[in-house]
Amino acid sequence: MSYPTRSKVSLRIGTPFWRKAAWRRRLLDELDAYRDTIEEVALFTAGTHPPLPLQTIRELAVEAEAILPEFRALGLSAGINHLSTIGHLNENLAHSLNEPWTKLTSIHGVIEEGNYCPNDPDFHQYVHDSYVALAKAKPDFLWVDDDVRLQGHGKVDQACFCDRCLDLFAAETGRPWTREQLREAFGGGTLTERLAMRKSWLAHNRRTMRELLAHIRAAVDALDPALPMGLMTGENYYSGFAYDEWAQALAGAQGTPVPWRPGGGFYTDEWTGGLLAKAHGIGRQVAPLPAAVVDIQSEIENFPYQRLKKAASTLALEVAAYIGAGCTGAALNCVGFEDADPALEYLPYFDAVRGCRPFLNRAAATFGRSQAAGIWQAADRDEYATIRVDGDWTAAPGWHGLNALDEMAEIGLPIAYGHEGAAMSVLSGDSCLAFSREALLGLLAGGVLLDGPALQRLNALGFAEETGFEVIGTREDDTIEQLTNDPLNGLLAGAQRDCRQSFKGWSEPAYLLRPLSPAARVLAEGVDYSGASYGAVGGVYENPRGGRVAVCGYFPWRYLQTLAKTAQCKALCRWLSRESLPAYVDSYHKIALWSRQDAAGRPALLLLNASLDAAAHIRVLTRAAGPLILTRMDGQEETLPPVGADGPYTVFEISHLAAWQAALMASA
Repeated sequence: MSYPTRSKVSLRIGTPFWRKAAWRRRLLDELDAYRDTIEEVALFTAGTHPPLPLQTIRELAVEAEAILPEFRALGLSAGINHLSTIGHLNENLAHSLNEPWTKLTSIHGVIEEGNYCPNDPDFHQYVHDSYVALAKAKPDFLWVDDDVRLQGHGKVDQACFCDRCLDLFAAETGRPWTREQLREAFGGGTLTERLAMRKSWLAHNRRTMRELLAHIRAAVDALDPALPMGLMTGENYYSGFAYDEWAQALAGAQGTPVPWRPGGGFYTDEWTGGLLAKAHGIGRQVAPLPAAVVDIQSEIENFPYQRLKKAASTLALEVAAYIGAGCTGAALNCVGFEDADPALEYLPYFDAVRGCRPFLNRAAATFGRSQAAGIWQAADRDEYATIRVDGDWTAAPGWHGLNALDEMAEIGLPIAYGHEGAAMSVLSGDSCLAFSREALLGLLAGGVLLDGPALQRLNALGFAEETGFEVIGTREDDTIEQLTNDPLNGLLAGAQRDCRQSFKGWSEPAYLLRPLSPAARVLAEGVDYSGASYGAVGGVYENPRGGRVAVCGYFPWRYLQTLAKTAQCKALCRWLSRESLPAYVDSYHKIALWSRQDAAGRPALLLLNASLDAAAHIRVLTRAAGPLILTRMDGQEETLPPVGADGPYTVFEISHLAAWQAALMASA
């Protein structure tokens, strides 16, 4: 396991800032003053999002070759970020690549004019020549941007269903396909048949991605096989989520180092919860990467770059959170759309990162590439096959993320991003359909938290003996959750949670449950406004395989932040995991927590106060022996002695944590 000595902070520089001499001189002067903060720069190849004509790329590369040494003279590593390989979306088409090659095509035959099919051989030659031209600029590294994906391309949300791609899929499956036949196969037949078809298509997408990246690597190898090539990603489930394969393709035959840049959509701080959602998305992208990928720079994106839309303190907190989720550094953006004063637009961000750079260094060195441990929202790389499994798959949005655990993370429960770090698992909705029967039996032999739809799917697959409950109905209105006097609820018996189903903007059905075994215990009942009971809406069960199962049929993933519900969630997760949670926040605070390991295998935690209120007397339970060192974002340190024990956990108390600030708890 690799543990860097410090975090890496890089800067992506928009074309106006490096191509305009006056802007570049001003930026170079400023970067000279930030050598302690920024150590790497990447020059963007474009400011708009379709591919550029080959001649334009060649001219840019010649320009870049002359300018890169100016950044190296400051002691910076300097490379190129190629913004558009196949294209993001339609924009500035009049000045973009315009060739009669195959364009990205939807299953309905819609074409995205500015984006090209990655399987077109003529386009392959263009890609080869483009990357050869960029490699000739002698960059220290080359980044492939996140347009190399098969979802989210403007009018084409799922790609590519051009005739050539249909021919390739026909060869893979042994029969010809039309777009209409494929659409019917994705949504028709038996559940088993349509899942198999969807998984075959996802495998086809994985292959397309892998072969394009291998083609790019081969083009560069002809000039410099030692040139590191990095990839930017989002949560690319439709593309196949095969980050391990794609990293290997970019490493090439020589195993050249591959930097990685996971990203997502948190562009302004108008909704601060988006920071945590992006952190979890980044964690899921990092978890499957090979151990050899150690340079992982989170995308810090403020599109469309209006400084007052995101506070500098928010940006610094992003960097900290994303390191907690699995990154080892961050990539900031310096992108200009107008002749702005960088001192006003960007230096506040640089200053904020500089102010917490010692903290970021310590966090990256402490966590390294260790896996986050805790509660895993179980998802196979075929997760996207389960979207709208009983409907029109091709009408599903191309972008898809997992969010069942977002609120559980906000109340201080630790999140794992892969099976390796799972103390327990969560199965939500139809996600279980992506797994094999053997994999599901393995999950159900551990600790699993289910919602109503997941319970229905598992029972239909023949797992009722393992789940212990069945759904006997739903209620759409006027249902309140009331906790029973089960020992797991402790002093919380009788506490109610009313999520107001009558407000249809956030309503969801309550799932009524029936125990299937005397060993199944009811934790919560659904009651109406008179107190009359409709029956069980939550329960727990120890199954014959030794697994522990909990079913939450009432708003299982939302509106969890009452005092009683937060306490029940934590008690329930301790029970499900058989006391194997690595750590959690026991007090009633809105504090997110990531649990990782340091190089000595000792637990280390990053905490983030996700509230606009300062938190006081924060009680943290962890398996780490004390004392621990608490490091705050301003670099201040204090020693935390243990204040007690609770079962297998050591109890620590943090006196205070400011609003929207992070802290690191680690061994000395």
